[in-house]
Amino acid sequence: MKNCIKIILLLCAVYMSNAQEQNRSHSSSWNSFIPTVRIDNSFYVTSEFHFRRTHFLQDWEQFIARPAIHFKKNETYDFALGYSYIRNYAFSDFTIPIDANEHNLWQQVQLEHAQEKIKFKHRFRLEERFIDKIITTFRGNYDSDGNTYNTRFRYRFTLTRPLLKIDDNKSISVELFDELFISLEEGIRPKSFNQNWFYAGLRYPITSRIGLGIGYHNIGLNGGNPTFITNHILQTTLTYMMN
Repeated sequence: MKNCIKIILLLCAVYMSNAQEQNRSHSSSWNSFIPTVRIDNSFYVTSEFHFRRTHFLQDWEQFIARPAIHFKKNETYDFALGYSYIRNYAFSDFTIPIDANEHNLWQQVQLEHAQEKIKFKHRFRLEERFIDKIITTFRGNYDSDGNTYNTRFRYRFTLTRPLLKIDDNKSISVELFDELFISLEEGIRPKSFNQNWFYAGLRYPITSRIGLGIGYHNIGLNGGNPTFITNHILQTTLTYMMN
């Protein structure tokens, strides 16, 4: 438990140390739907659909479709390979000037363990990102021309604990996570802080196949010197086990 607390404090320290003088903020509503299909006892497939609006619900911020295949032989290790299609929208003067796409491939390892009633997850993800390259035309307009390539490392630490028992099979649980994003040089050398996510919310199993999560999500994003962007988010997540 002490080591987990140290991890959280370290992530928060990195987050705070990267806050810049020119701070910008906005508020968003992020809503996700995550269906899962089990292939056999070891393999399963997930698809994530993220509908992200900002200025709460007024404008599009981002849309993500993220299919993946997982291999999970036991309760400790989960390996995954996936793809993400990301549509980023121009919604403010501190974002990209025009709507743009990102395609990325990713590899992931997740470790799980428990201590009494508390469940811990450590998720490590490496992303190979192909991002639309935005250029200024000779007329002074913006357009996309090819893409840029970079890699990014993500580490998420998640803590889950039952909070309130509803009946013999259902409990409302509290869920906390912190996720650190690090931009990488060529290869896997760390280059710079990209962003940090912190989430605190509740999860409830509506049925044996359907789960609902709702909570507060805070993002600190390095928008490039000297801009640091904070996003305050109401997040909902609906999960569905299809078989």
